[in-house]
This record gives sequence, C-alpha cells and structure tokens, in this order.
Amino acid sequence: MKTRSFRTGIALFVLLGIAGKLEAQKKNDFNNPGLTHYFNDEHSRYISLSGYAELWARYTQLNPGSLINNEAKSDASDLSLRRVRVKMTYKPTEKLMFVLQGGTTNVNVNAKGSNYFDLLDAYAEYAFSDKIAFGAGRSTWRGLSRFTTGPLNTLLYDLPAYATSNAGATDYTVRELSAYIKGQLGKFDYRLVVADPYTMATSDPKFNVATFSKNSPGKDFSGYFRYAFLDKENISTPFNSGTYVGKKNVLSLGVGFDYIHNALWHQDAAKNTVNDDMKSFAVDLFYDAPLNKEKGTSVSAYGMAMHNDYGPNYIRYVGTNNPATSVDVTQASLNGPGNAMPVIGTGNTYYLQLGGTLPYLDKEKKNLQLQPAVGVQLSDLKGLHDNAVVYDAGISLLMNGMSSRLTFDAQNRPVYANDPSNNAVVSDRKWQFVLKYRIDFN
Repeated sequence: MKTRSFRTGIALFVLLGIAGKLEAQKKNDFNNPGLTHYFNDEHSRYISLSGYAELWARYTQLNPGSLINNEAKSDASDLSLRRVRVKMTYKPTEKLMFVLQGGTTNVNVNAKGSNYFDLLDAYAEYAFSDKIAFGAGRSTWRGLSRFTTGPLNTLLYDLPAYATSNAGATDYTVRELSAYIKGQLGKFDYRLVVADPYTMATSDPKFNVATFSKNSPGKDFSGYFRYAFLDKENISTPFNSGTYVGKKNVLSLGVGFDYIHNALWHQDAAKNTVNDDMKSFAVDLFYDAPLNKEKGTSVSAYGMAMHNDYGPNYIRYVGTNNPATSVDVTQASLNGPGNAMPVIGTGNTYYLQLGGTLPYLDKEKKNLQLQPAVGVQLSDLKGLHDNAVVYDAGISLLMNGMSSRLTFDAQNRPVYANDPSNNAVVSDRKWQFVLKYRIDFN
C-alpha cells in the first residue's frame, strides 16, 4: 500500500509540476487559458496537459443471488469514480510525439485498496507525413470499430457494452503493448496495429464451450479503415468522438477487424483440447451534423454490425463497475453477480444510437444545452437461445460544452437462466439508473 501511495504521489507531483509551468496560449470550453505551452510561433511544437474525471451516483437492481460483502442483496445504491485520467502530450519536433497517461478506473466502496493511480499509456509516434505515421508503446491504439479504443465525448453515459468487451481478458484497461501505423489520404484514413495480448485466463478447457486459453496466444492483429464523405475526422489520438455537438458535419463509413491465433480453447467429444482463433469483423456508420448553428441544435446517429467468432458457444458476461462482490451459486443466474450481462460472444452483434442537442437554454452566452439520446444493442449469440437486447435512454445537461456535463441514463438488461432443456433463455429483466458528472481539463 505504501508503494502504491508513493507511486501515486510521484505521478501527481510530476504532472502538477508540469502544469504549473504551462503558459496560456488558447481557450478551453470554460473560456480559460488552455494548459498548453508552445515552443515556437507556428505552434507545431508544444507540451500540453489534459484529463478528466467521471463521478457516478447509481441505483441498480441486482442479478439473482448477488452478494455485497457476503450479504444477499436485491438492489444497491452507490457512489463511484468511473474513470480519472491525467495525460501529458509532448511534441518536441513537428514529426515526433510522446504521450504519457495515468489514472484509475472503477473506484467504488467494494474496491477498497485495489484501485490506485497507475500508468496507463506510454507511447511514442513519428509522423513521416500525414499519410503515414508509426508508433509503439502501451496504448489504446487498435482497430475493429469506432468505439473499440474507449470513450471520447460519448453520446450516452458510457460506451456501448460490446465496445470494450475483451477488457481484462486480452488487455489491461483496453490497453496493449503494441506497434501501429496510421495515416490519412484525402478523405480516407486507416490504422493497422499488431499487439502482444495479455494472458489472464485461469480456467481449463470446457466441453464445447470456448474460454480464453492459459497458453500463450498469438499476436493481436487489428485494423480500422474509414472514409469521410463530408468533414474529415482527427486521427491524432486513438479515440473517436461519439458526438461533435454540431461543431462538424460528419458522415463516416468504417470497416475493421481483430484477429488472435489460438486465443481460446475448448474440449471436444473425445476430450481433446482444441485451440480456437479469435476472429472479429465490423462495419459501422457515423453521422453528426448541425441543424441550426445559431440555436445550437444538432443530430447524431451511429449504427454498427459486428460478427465475432471466439469458438463454440463463447459468451462473456461483464458487470461494468460492478456493485456486487460475489454471488450465491445456488441462487445465481447465468449472468453472475451484480449488474453483469452478456456483452459479447460467438455470433452477431448490432448496435444503434441516436441523439442530438436541443436549443441553448442560455441564448445570450450560447451555453447550457440538453442532449437526449437512446441506444439499443442486440446480440444474436450461439450460446444463447434468446437474443440479448440492452436498452439505454438518457439525457445530458451540457454546462460548458462537453467539458462539464451531467448525464442521467436508464438501462434495461436481460437476465438469463437455463430452461428445462438446458437452453439459455431470458428469465427476467433488470434496471440500472446512473447519474454521471464528467469534467474535462485541457
């Protein structure tokens, strides 16, 4: 614990020391000087500090058999820090960039001492031109789909469930040690990534059900290719925006893949161990445009279709920032404890999201906006008899653009149990209500 506290203190001391030396060169959403110091008049060389924090207040209807500190609970209310991030970006030349980011995730009362400020990203990138750049280190650079890399200006309270479904299985908080190339050729941009996946599996192979293997997997190869029919999107960071709140006019079509050789295994009828490759393919379409710039109204829409092959009957149940600590196996559903639900598996997953901004509430300052949004994820998985459908409906109050916002979300998820024929069917549905506040600094 002392070592962790020491690491936290050193990291914060260094980053705050840097912040204290930064000069005001630009304005952020709060109309304050930005935390960027430029080394030349062209503003092509700089050092900057940025980050954000997300606080959740939540009420959750828990899955059957859920325990909190060995006490049976049917529901729970809690406060938590969903994410805290502090990032430094250093660009000493026009072609070279270095990124260092620290933070913590899912700090709730059940985590106790297991959460601490940790190194998340550390990578360097060299840009030969706009058409090709090379980078390496630990980062969220990866392919497959628009939201695979993690959150940036999400339309709803958080990412869709499928987006980071391998988190903790092949990566560390959506990060891998990797090398990548990326570039932008006119309206077309691309990224290709090769990574060393983390191995965190502990279970032996099961009959006719794929699980992640304890053996060393192959490299993680992924890519994402996108064409911008209207405005081009920024590819300086791995993240893709969930909404531009009408500041851009974007229509982008993307396709991607993710492949790991021998990532999983299962046991066949002869009790032989069979290795399974992980193969995923996705196509998505993103649209974001202003409706009336004077009033601040805009529309945002996103659709995605993904095919995943993890091996026979693979399903992963995940409870994001789970409020439960364990489960009574005699009462448990297939979902497991807390708010866990099926987020990915062998089969097809579809996602649709729609929202937009309403007119400014403060018309004089062009500030304060409501942003309603809805989302639905439908998964047709081989290991489930009934489709898994997750609904989200929410509304955000944008107080200083996307840099200070309060979001309410209502989510409805399926709960699965085996029927008399041993088919996984929906036996119930549960609700989760989240009030989130997010603040950015840059």
